[in-house]
Amino acid sequence: MISSYCRRCVSTSASNPAAWARNTLPGGFTSDGLKHYGLLTNFGQESLEQLKSQEVRRRKRQLDDDTNQPYVDLFSKRISDECSDYLKSQASPSDTLAQAFFGSKHFMPERMILTPIHLLSGESSTSIPSSFQVKERYLQWTVVCKSPLELILSWQVSNVKGVTMLAFDPALRKAYHGNCINVTEKALDKPLAATGLQLHKTYAQFLLDGMVKELLSTKTNM
Repeated sequence: MISSYCRRCVSTSASNPAAWARNTLPGGFTSDGLKHYGLLTNFGQESLEQLKSQEVRRRKRQLDDDTNQPYVDLFSKRISDECSDYLKSQASPSDTLAQAFFGSKHFMPERMILTPIHLLSGESSTSIPSSFQVKERYLQWTVVCKSPLELILSWQVSNVKGVTMLAFDPALRKAYHGNCINVTEKALDKPLAATGLQLHKTYAQFLLDGMVKELLSTKTNM
């Protein structure tokens, strides 16, 4: 599962949509796959290609440690045939997903808060990119992995870090939004943390809904 997940994230030229469409299989996006990617890459802060084999083996053993698993979620939403066809017509559906995610009305309050902060720092772009390239930053996020159907971005605030995943499954006609954070599931059992976790899940689903609405709006206004 780990190797197949990472193969999907290799930067790929998608100038011919039919080329990527021929190789897609349904049900390829899982929370376990996202968690494995997060653990193996230190939540997107390191590249697998740069790690020594000994360190990769150590991190793989971590995957079997049930007492120290990071929090992960994966939300999905079925989209209309028209919206699915629109995404399939794009050279890079993952770029289109990200533009809809960050450009949606649901994300707007967060964008309004983060934009002035990053305008002052000058460390990242505050304009939504037309193409999300690996290692480039937009607001709080850095693109760490990209394929025609999937985009993974890393982020870090103080000592909390994580990855955000956006994906499209053309066979199932589903859009996905997932998160993996370096906070253990055990730590989230406490009452206050559990309340915060529920708010996070509600907000994550809200952002997914906003992305799908924005896709539909863009398709309708074409």
